[in-house]
Amino acid sequence: MTQDRTKDEPPTSSLPATYAAGLFSMGQAELLNFVVPLWALLQGASPAEIGWLVGARSLLTFFLAIHGGALMDRLGTRRVMLFFTAMTGALAAAYPLLPWLPVMLVLQMLIGFASNMTWIGAQTMIALVTGGDPGRIGTFSFYSRIGTIFAPMMMGLLWDLAGPDIAFLGITAWSACMFLSVSRIENPQKASTLVGQMSWRDVLPKLSDYTGSLKLLVLPAVAFTLAISFTRHATNAAETSFLIVYLKGFGYSGTLIGSLFSFAEIFNGLGSLAVRFLPTRRMIAWLMIGFTASSIVLLALTPLFGGIFLLLGFAHAVRRLSEGIVQPLMFALQARAVPREVQGSIVGLRVTSNRLASIITPLAMGYVVQFFGLEAGFYVIGALLLAICVYLAITVARYRLDEV
Repeated sequence: MTQDRTKDEPPTSSLPATYAAGLFSMGQAELLNFVVPLWALLQGASPAEIGWLVGARSLLTFFLAIHGGALMDRLGTRRVMLFFTAMTGALAAAYPLLPWLPVMLVLQMLIGFASNMTWIGAQTMIALVTGGDPGRIGTFSFYSRIGTIFAPMMMGLLWDLAGPDIAFLGITAWSACMFLSVSRIENPQKASTLVGQMSWRDVLPKLSDYTGSLKLLVLPAVAFTLAISFTRHATNAAETSFLIVYLKGFGYSGTLIGSLFSFAEIFNGLGSLAVRFLPTRRMIAWLMIGFTASSIVLLALTPLFGGIFLLLGFAHAVRRLSEGIVQPLMFALQARAVPREVQGSIVGLRVTSNRLASIITPLAMGYVVQFFGLEAGFYVIGALLLAICVYLAITVARYRLDEV
């Protein structure tokens, strides 16, 4: 529902900077997803070690996502975003200086938390700046997708033409652009109680933040959407960790791999636009299951494409199209399932579920790949995730979630 603007809301002059913050924060995640597996390969890491590195990036976010949302409410979204944006840029520059696996694991945990907080902050900021206007939030999502389209391509070029050191400094420069964008946003939380005064207690997690969010799990629609979100992100985690390794094994350059990912992101955006043409009124849960399952199948069948780049690119594009359809459906069902005053809590809970998927999947697939081979990793993870979809289909039929 569109809300009327009030005199306390920032003027629309903040919108361009907020759109830019969405672009840079979403693209920042793609930069990290792309460069870390390549860097680990260069250091001679095993498949299991790559799985640990990719999974470690989500560890702190899993424990602190709910707290992060509450922190932005208490200290101000703009202030928290500036801090974590600067932290991301500084940590990225440290990778080439510290090429040891234990240190890289720590860096991954820290930079994963920092970059995730900037994206959570960007989503919070656009809601505050627009007062919840769906049209402007849709524009924000469009600009955010631009970041995911161009970031892999840019990182692939930097990696091939300038080398790993400059590639990591490219992430630092990207973070600097985001810092500038956020700094130009007028503070949308003018009534913040902690402007100019803050103690160490203000930054500590509070038990009430967690218990209030976990209580939402008793709602069948909430539990269902979290399961869909978990499965969707588990598929992405397998893709960003071992699809890149698989493509590199065929001798494809970083630029070509980055271009494939950028091309597929276009279809992700088209999928989101296509939702308006689907029969979502009473089919929303079934559509989510169907398109999630199709995404899993396309990833699991990767070894059958025989390394043929055009087939791999087509499958990846269709997979992203399916994911683009699922995301707005998931948000819509969640929004209808919980009251307006706990919409922020449900976002924190969903991010926690997503990070859990991002931790478990690379680790599990890493060990499967190490002991049974890369092709088996795609098949095994695909079978497990499809089993979840079957269980969800039974749940939807039993509880009639399609009628929510």
